[in-house]
Amino acid sequence: MVSKLILIRHGITEGNLKRWFYGATDLPLAKEGRRQVTRLREKGIYPEVPEDAQFILSGLSRTRETMELIYGPQDAKEIPTLNEMNFGVYECKHYEELKEDPVFNEWGYDQTGEACLPGGESANDFHARVAEGLKELVGLHWLKQWSHRHGGEDAVTVAVIHGGVISALMIQLFPEKKGNMWDWIPDPGLGYVIEMEGNKPVSYETITDVGKYGFGLMRLPQKDGKIDEEQVREMVDLFMEKGYNYFDTSRIYHKGESEHVFRRTVVERYPRDSFRIATKLPAFEAKTADEAKAMFDESLAACGVDYFDYYLLHNVGGDRIELFENYGIWEFLKQKKMEGRIRNLGFSFHDKAPVLKELLEKHGDDTDFVQLQINYADWDDAIVQAGACYDLARHYGKPIVIMEPVRGGGLAELPEEAERILKELRPEDSAASWGIRFAADLPGVLTVLSGTSTLDQMKDNLKTFDNIEPLTEEEK
Repeated sequence: MVSKLILIRHGITEGNLKRWFYGATDLPLAKEGRRQVTRLREKGIYPEVPEDAQFILSGLSRTRETMELIYGPQDAKEIPTLNEMNFGVYECKHYEELKEDPVFNEWGYDQTGEACLPGGESANDFHARVAEGLKELVGLHWLKQWSHRHGGEDAVTVAVIHGGVISALMIQLFPEKKGNMWDWIPDPGLGYVIEMEGNKPVSYETITDVGKYGFGLMRLPQKDGKIDEEQVREMVDLFMEKGYNYFDTSRIYHKGESEHVFRRTVVERYPRDSFRIATKLPAFEAKTADEAKAMFDESLAACGVDYFDYYLLHNVGGDRIELFENYGIWEFLKQKKMEGRIRNLGFSFHDKAPVLKELLEKHGDDTDFVQLQINYADWDDAIVQAGACYDLARHYGKPIVIMEPVRGGGLAELPEEAERILKELRPEDSAASWGIRFAADLPGVLTVLSGTSTLDQMKDNLKTFDNIEPLTEEEK
């Protein structure tokens, strides 16, 4: 018998679109939310459940709407203690309306958990309430397990609830992961699948719509000395048709053109909820802190979006670490995240493992993910230390975006003897596919970036990712 507790955040509401502080207000799904959840269901990201799965809701309408869009009408029990946090008189207000309010700022920067917005609840009160909800939820799931003790059927409980509530539950279920509130909040429509033994959590997997293949816009095709946007559009269309959606760019790629090409080939041609955009802040190119911070809004304008799904401090390592600190970039980007202009904050790392450990000790609470250079040639390399950096990211519970799975293309064109060995094992596969399979097979990997220069390379990557196979012991 398999025992699973599935936590799913409701879909997008008007409050999400307008970046309100809200929780207790009974907002329905926005039309964008209904479309998004339907698209996610059609992509097949939600776990299949047995006919006798039990369903739990918070009691707010957006959770029932989301459940019905995914699993159809169901008899569901409501647990009001799993309602979202109550922001009191500040419900349905935007950060811009509140940023000068001293009461709001006292609450926002409170470290004790005791601060309470008028008419609302404190963080401590919220977590205590959710803890009571967790007891009831786990108790109901235990009864489901008990009812299946002789038949061997899977015991599954699906709770469609709220982002802050899911975060509080995961903190209580997996305290050893050292995650904070922001680390655990899933995007609307996403969540976690938790494997249970009795009333104890054993492990979890993330429900995500980010495909394992990420399109890196750093080595785009060229024609007559310029980016061949016609071919880029073909590559984008094929990438999206296959169900992938993570694009990675930077203001410094292609002499500043990469973000603009992304806007023209993706943003102006596809709905905003159909793709994920990651870009980076290369503060080391700025002469002043103000110049570095201005890059953020410049990238928003160049990309043509009003928020970034993933935003990175670019090329962190060496003396660049001190520069980021001196420019106050960490605090600046934390503020942008509070404003809703960054959904997930991370950094791309180029240094040794001890330096990564120091960064995660200092800024781990503010880091949602890390981007690392990982491939089989660098795994034990004394300079890159890919294996050691990977282990650290896993230890601190950070999802990993992998760059350089084929080492900047170097593992795509191997020495003759190496090529021969791989061809004997898998005659139909390219050398590049080995680097991709090695990277994508690692636990905890959010996506694997590939800087793709031709439509043929895109097709080869898709062939590998669409039929991804773990490496066998012989292949390792």
